[in-house]
Amino acid sequence: MGCEPSGLGIEMLPVAVAGLRAELSEARGLAQELAEMTPEQADSSWCDQLEDEYHDVGVGHATMTRQLARWRLDHPGAPGLDELAELVAEVEPVRQALLQQLARLRCRRGASGTRVLPGRTEAELVRDDPEWTFSDHPDHRPRALHLWREDETHLVAVVAAESPEGGALTAEARSAVVARLREEHPDCEIELLVWTRGCGPGGDRFARDALLGFEPVHAHDVIDRLGAGRYYRCGCQT
Repeated sequence: MGCEPSGLGIEMLPVAVAGLRAELSEARGLAQELAEMTPEQADSSWCDQLEDEYHDVGVGHATMTRQLARWRLDHPGAPGLDELAELVAEVEPVRQALLQQLARLRCRRGASGTRVLPGRTEAELVRDDPEWTFSDHPDHRPRALHLWREDETHLVAVVAAESPEGGALTAEARSAVVARLREEHPDCEIELLVWTRGCGPGGDRFARDALLGFEPVHAHDVIDRLGAGRYYRCGCQT
């Protein structure tokens, strides 16, 4: 999907539109097929192959997006550009829906974290502190911290949402949490995830610190990304 090479001449626009239309249709069909599958029906090698393929689709989509921008600049009135733009806008949601279905099947098979996913490096747990203290404020009680190293400069900090002793929630104390992490690891970029351990069928919950606040992240995405099946539990497994 969107795997055309860069620098295509405008005469290739109809080919790009037809190809992208067909590939989107195929991807939607695959996503629906996966949605109707049980873990027992899903062939693991086929699922792995699909995952690799749709990682490559993401790279190709970025190439097609750049190509579209060039065509709009150089040939703003070319017929078919608007249709291509609409198709390009549909690629990522369809791709993510398909990947989510693959993740669901992998998770329910108990295979999460058993292979390094495309585009990822193997994460290393470099700190497991069940009573991490991030400030001297009396309301900032100790809580669990898992620190994962993805490369030399990028760390993923998974901090429990609250302390067993009560006090402020991690999300409420975000500034103090981030400040202490940066103080302890000044040479690294730190990505903060807030972790709520699940006690029911829903599994663990995660939220990522983002520009406009904390945004939810699928537990199986975290487990797959970090290879952390020993530490976290996804609702897909229940």
